[in-house]
Amino acid sequence: MTTDNAEIYSRLRAAGLEVINSVAAGRPSVTEAFRRVVNVEVKPVQRISAGIAKADQKAYNAWKTHAQSGGVLADDGTFLVAGSLKHEWIHVRLTDAINISALKDPDGELLFVTRSASGHRVCAVSKEGGEYWILVEDFS
Repeated sequence: MTTDNAEIYSRLRAAGLEVINSVAAGRPSVTEAFRRVVNVEVKPVQRISAGIAKADQKAYNAWKTHAQSGGVLADDGTFLVAGSLKHEWIHVRLTDAINISALKDPDGELLFVTRSASGHRVCAVSKEGGEYWILVEDFS
């Protein structure tokens, strides 16, 4: 495991995710998924004000609802998460200690991009201005 991977894995674990392994292949790539969910034309499926009480938890709950209904989150709680643009997907499992706010960057911004194991769908949480956006993109 490289230093970069160790740092990313540590960050994911701090957010309450169980790291299973890296996934080297598969489409869409992290870069392809990022380009689809982070662009000016994307429309969120749900918006949550970042200024309300427990906004981070509400954003996580909304992500989980869309990830489950869209097949991103498997029945056993596993899914793929983007560690960074320089890395491929990382296979993780939800735990009871989940806290996606631990994934915020030093400026308080959050971008949590997740993918189904099959690659058919991406579900993301992005902080845009004063809102959390839940973004869903299909890849056929």
